[in-house]
Amino acid sequence: MDDKLKREATYFEYNSDECDEEDYSFRPDMNFQPGMTYDVQDLDLRRPGVFKPTERPEFEVTTREVLRKADFRNVRFLANFITEAGIIIKRSKTGISAKAQRKIAREIKTARAFGLMPFTTMGTKSFAFGKSMENVDADYEYETYEKHS
Repeated sequence: MDDKLKREATYFEYNSDECDEEDYSFRPDMNFQPGMTYDVQDLDLRRPGVFKPTERPEFEVTTREVLRKADFRNVRFLANFITEAGIIIKRSKTGISAKAQRKIAREIKTARAFGLMPFTTMGTKSFAFGKSMENVDADYEYETYEKHS
């Protein structure tokens, strides 16, 4: 029985230095923080763990900065608050106050009404400040390598 158990225990390749690494995790699908308490059942590999990835915001902004910079003419700043589909990003994602979110929404809607920002970019090129939104044939061309004889 001991031989069978030893053989099964060494079935997977194991690197002894792996546990000493900084980012080693017994359960990579679980996020155990230092000082956190957990049950023995949480370490059971047969049960799936609840994976909650920590999302890192791409664009970090403070409420004070939003209230200062948000203006319908500042299209480059407002473009950070809309998705590629033209939807205004929720307050829970941006982390700004309700007052700042209302101001952002109002300024985006004003910029759209003046034609400074698109209502939607679905099915077309994504919005980029300072570039034309016209469908130019050059946007859809690609370079090819031609052999010279």
